[in-house]
Amino acid sequence: MNRFLYLLVFVMMITLSCSREKEIHEGIRLYNEGLTQSAFIKFKEGLLHYSTIKAISAQNLYFSPLAIFSSENLLSLLYPEQHSYNFPREVVSVWYDPQDDVCAVTDGVVVYLSIHGKESIINNPSQEPIKAVAHATNTYFLCGKELFVYDVKKENIKKLSSIEFAPPEAFKYYNAYIDIVDDTLIVIVGIAGAYNLWVITKSGDALISSARVASWKHALHEGALFVIKGSAGNWDFKSINIKTKQEKTIKNFTSLIDIHMTKHGVVINTGEQLYIYLYNDEMYSLPFIYSIKGETRDSMVVDTGSMAIISSEKFFAKVQKIAKDSGCCIVKK
Repeated sequence: MNRFLYLLVFVMMITLSCSREKEIHEGIRLYNEGLTQSAFIKFKEGLLHYSTIKAISAQNLYFSPLAIFSSENLLSLLYPEQHSYNFPREVVSVWYDPQDDVCAVTDGVVVYLSIHGKESIINNPSQEPIKAVAHATNTYFLCGKELFVYDVKKENIKKLSSIEFAPPEAFKYYNAYIDIVDDTLIVIVGIAGAYNLWVITKSGDALISSARVASWKHALHEGALFVIKGSAGNWDFKSINIKTKQEKTIKNFTSLIDIHMTKHGVVINTGEQLYIYLYNDEMYSLPFIYSIKGETRDSMVVDTGSMAIISSEKFFAKVQKIAKDSGCCIVKK
C-alpha cells in the first residue's frame, strides 16, 4: 500500500511539473513559428507558473538574504519556514539563519535574538541607534558607524573593527545593511542612490573599503562582487574582483527601475523590459516586466494581483531553456 501511494505521489508530481512547463513549450513553438507576441505572453505566464513555490497573502514584507518576513501583527517568518516571534512589530533590520534556526531582529534600540525558539535580548553597547543586524554563528550589528559582534556562546559583545562605517555624505538619516556570505561580511550604508560599501572578514580586516555604489543591492559569487554604480541616466552593472579590486562593466543602462540579485542570477528592470544576467556571463532580454517586491538568495516575490514566492533557480533555468530552444532573448556581447 505504501509503495502504491509513493508511486501515485510521484506520478502526480511529474504530471504537475509537465503541466507547468506546457506554457513554456507552447511559447517556444509559437516563437519558432513567427508568432512572437503570442510567444512572449506564454513565456511571461509560463516562467511564473513553473517557478512558483507558494502563494502568500501577507503584507508588510521584509526581506533578508535567507528569508522572507511579515510584520502585520507579530513578526512572522514566511519562508523558508513558518514561525511567529514575540518581537515588536517595529523592524529596522532582520535576519534568519536556517542552518542554526536563529532569528535576529532590531527595532533600532536593542537586538532581539531567537535561537531554537529561545528568545533573548542583546543590549546596545553604544548611544547610537542600531541600524543593521546579521547572524552567522555569532550576531553582528551596526550601531551608528560602529560594527559589533555578539559571541553567542560567551554571551559577550566586542567591537569588531576600527573602521568607521559612514555614508558617502553627511546624511542625518540613512540606512544600513549587513550581509554574510561564507566568512565574508558586506556592510553597506547610505540612502537614495548614494552608498558606501565595505567587504570585511569576520575578524574585521577590510578587503574592500568604502567603495561608492548606487544601490544596496549586491551579490557575491566566486570571489566577484556584483553591484550597481553610476547615477540617473548612466547606470553601470559591474563586477568587482575582491582580491585584485579590478572592476568590469557588464552592461550600461540609461534607465533602471530596480535590480534583484540572487545566487542563481540577476534580474534588472528597465521599466520596459527585464534583463537577465547569469554568473556564467550570459545575458538575456525579456520584452516584458514583472512587479518584483523583493528577493532572497534563492527566491523572489512577484505581485500579479496576488503575490507568489518563486524559485530563482527554476526561473533562470527556464529562461536559459527558452533562449536555447528558440534563439530569442539573447543579448550579444
